[in-house]
Amino acid sequence: MNFPTSQTSPDGFNSLPPNQKRRIRLIIHSASAAEIDSFLHDDLQPKTALNPLYFVMLALSALLLAAALLADSPLLLLAALLCAPFNAPLMGLTLSAVIPSWGLMLRSFAALLFTAAVYFGAGWLAALLPARLSSGRGLPFLHLLQHGWLEWAGLVVGSALLAAMLIRQRETPRLASALVTALVFFPLGLAGWALRAGSPYASAGLLALCAAYAAVAFLCALITFWAAGLPPRRGAGWVLFVLAIGLTVLALLGFVSTKHHLTQTIALNTTPPPIGTPTQPGVVLQPTQTPLPPTATLPAPTTAVQNPIVTALPSITPTPTLVSALIRSDSGVIVRSEPGSTASVVTYLNDLTELVLLGERQEKDGLVWEKVRLADGKIGWVSARFLITATPAK
Repeated sequence: MNFPTSQTSPDGFNSLPPNQKRRIRLIIHSASAAEIDSFLHDDLQPKTALNPLYFVMLALSALLLAAALLADSPLLLLAALLCAPFNAPLMGLTLSAVIPSWGLMLRSFAALLFTAAVYFGAGWLAALLPARLSSGRGLPFLHLLQHGWLEWAGLVVGSALLAAMLIRQRETPRLASALVTALVFFPLGLAGWALRAGSPYASAGLLALCAAYAAVAFLCALITFWAAGLPPRRGAGWVLFVLAIGLTVLALLGFVSTKHHLTQTIALNTTPPPIGTPTQPGVVLQPTQTPLPPTATLPAPTTAVQNPIVTALPSITPTPTLVSALIRSDSGVIVRSEPGSTASVVTYLNDLTELVLLGERQEKDGLVWEKVRLADGKIGWVSARFLITATPAK
């Protein structure tokens, strides 16, 4: 490649002066195959290497994320984000299609799964600690559940900037990496917390959301590399590119099928819980006998003995004693019209909401369902594992 005379013997594309970096796409297009290989292996691939510092920073970030979830502290959440390592696994996946290299792809994918597992485990372990240490009730950091157009736009812009700056700059672009990490990995900590706290549906929704975020970020980074003049190379690179498209489609379909769990969780945790009164012990009414009115009796003849008249009292029919129960789930539960996870929704109940058990049970979809009566008189079915028995109802 012929560089202008103002720069003598550059060591690589990142050694170009600023005025030439602005034309790096044209320079890459005019470079030879050997120069591009040197740029990919000598300049870009070292930035995606997984060194010991990566794992130290990952452990520190996960520890701070667990503390942030436990204390519901935005300051600790910001500290966890600042300590997060550079998103080398995602960029390594992108680079593996451009080099191309199946070995780099497998290593980067394994590192991506390991990073996700560390953040998920941090949230799960944080939920094991006593609830009294938590400063709030319910799921913390509900903004991690958000999945509107702003979050998706931030993900697309962040992943595109991450890939573009990786190509143009000698240093790793940590600011763009932090934005992508906050969207792709931090909700996994909340997913682990939700699973341990008894909200498996919210956890599944968060896992699907993070998978969709990661797939879209991967595809956006690949497209950015392509736009910069580094498309997938040779047959292996195009196979990886097609796999990226397929994974993105599957991840988005999985997210669409589970996103209602996130919407329900947000609604349940943002609705103020009902103000109730302490439950009083049930009063069992004892049957009372009503005295009969006196009846007139004729004087008995002295020669005859009259048998006394026995009057039968009304029989008392015992009524079954209804039992109250409380909802025990940080993210609330769904009341359904029939037993089963696919039955229509009657309403949603917050944690510690009181209801009445009607004494009817059915097993469906591997769960035991209790028939309940709500405070407003509605009848529905709730999974028995989210119920704790209180006191007999009136």
